[in-house]
Amino acid sequence: MLLTDKVALVTGGGRGIGEASARRLVEYGAKVILADMNLEAAQNVANDVNAHGGEARALEFNVAEFDTIPEKIAAAKAMFGRIDILVNVAGITGSTPIEEITLESWDRMMDIDLKSMFFVTQAVFSIMKEQGYGKLVHMSSLAALRGGRSSDASYACAKAGILNLSKCFALRGAPYHITSNAVCPGNILTPMGKTLSWSKVDPKTYIPMGRYGTAEDIANAVLFYASDLSSYVTGDYMNVNGGLYM
Repeated sequence: MLLTDKVALVTGGGRGIGEASARRLVEYGAKVILADMNLEAAQNVANDVNAHGGEARALEFNVAEFDTIPEKIAAAKAMFGRIDILVNVAGITGSTPIEEITLESWDRMMDIDLKSMFFVTQAVFSIMKEQGYGKLVHMSSLAALRGGRSSDASYACAKAGILNLSKCFALRGAPYHITSNAVCPGNILTPMGKTLSWSKVDPKTYIPMGRYGTAEDIANAVLFYASDLSSYVTGDYMNVNGGLYM
């Protein structure tokens, strides 16, 4: 299969886009490590994957605990002996009006959505360099491209930073056969998405395709970037938004 013998580490793998991405990678032959601060959620997904013939392990991992990142990545590698694919999904959102964003809330958003992604990727990148192969996939957002509308400014800025983070790793990784790409979801009905104001609006009134996206829609984009179907694609990003932004 497309991902036979490949090992994927998925942060935020216990639910939503992370869970859907992990399940899609397993479907195409990958072994997966589900990293999540909610170990019970990650273990439940892993148990279900294993019960249906896949191979998955759960790892308790709070990506915002920066001092633990090297040891957590080492533990992830030890589970299957390598890491071929990193899917960075773990993150938070926000809807604070721009006039009300505090220094504390700004820093929290940057720490979780951008800073942690850099240092997790940095740690995995070293492993991939030694292997001479790797696929980095980063979850950005529509907000990175058009500013925060339903989300707040700190979220939009963090997600925009991810696009350049991805390009930096793409440039550095190219000589080592490491690609780095990002996915920009639009309005996706995940557990997190259902808490936001846009989810209460009829999508037929403003989304050209007339529906909200699903976590599986995003997982399909992740599969492309995580596989050798995208072997000559790096520093790229993919919009998955039903035509909401073109």
